[in-house]
Amino acid sequence: MNDQNRKYKIKETFNVASAGYDKPALRFFRSSAEHLANQMRFEGRERILDVATGTGAVALACAKQLVNGHVTGIDLSDGMLKQASSKAALQHLDNLTFHCMDLEAMPFPPAEFDDAVCGFGIFFMPDMEAALRCIASVIKPGGRIGISSFTGDMMEPMSQKFVDRLQIYGIEMPPLSWKRLDDAEKHQSLFAMAGITQVETRSQQVGYFLTGFDEWWDILWNSGFRGMLSQLSEKELTRFKEDHFAELQSDTSDEGLWLNVEVLISVGIKPN
Repeated sequence: MNDQNRKYKIKETFNVASAGYDKPALRFFRSSAEHLANQMRFEGRERILDVATGTGAVALACAKQLVNGHVTGIDLSDGMLKQASSKAALQHLDNLTFHCMDLEAMPFPPAEFDDAVCGFGIFFMPDMEAALRCIASVIKPGGRIGISSFTGDMMEPMSQKFVDRLQIYGIEMPPLSWKRLDDAEKHQSLFAMAGITQVETRSQQVGYFLTGFDEWWDILWNSGFRGMLSQLSEKELTRFKEDHFAELQSDTSDEGLWLNVEVLISVGIKPN
């Protein structure tokens, strides 16, 4: 798959998932965004670029800390951006703008922004080093770049049971993009290759107990996993859901289903 086809596939996947992307079951996006914004250590007047802004979780978290600043969010998915704009309006935040835009075709001049963030987005880029360099090209020397990703145990053991059950139906899960950045060494290596220095990487557990299988299904149906489920016929999907529900009963405690979400956050500085 060439880069353009890959980008189109990503755009379509997230357009489909956009309506349910902010379901309560996916609340780890909001808490992760707050941790990323906090680690940026804003003074309050910065101009920030948020790459792969999605439904605006990171952009909104940053905007709340920028009393005299501004956030520009860009994303390939216009469906996700509609959700981001609606959330900003509901929260009465007017220091944000959103644009449907390809990172590699940004019209911004050099040093347009003070800092940049990218929550759970870099690992979707075909060339992560080139993407990080591209982001760095539009921020000022001395500016910060912050990214986030998941660790290797993301959503285990439920996610592996989901993948194994898909294989029963002859559906192979493509390589999980986030596993390209699933440990601190990979973060450090990527920043080093892109020429970003003084990198701090921290891990943060933002998991929680799901109330039950329905919330787990919300996660599957309103995320990138939906692309796999959409390959099933209506009859197969009904059977899949019933069987998957049954096999997760052993993972359910009195508190619910534990959703393991450990996040890695790295912040580095563009050299002067």
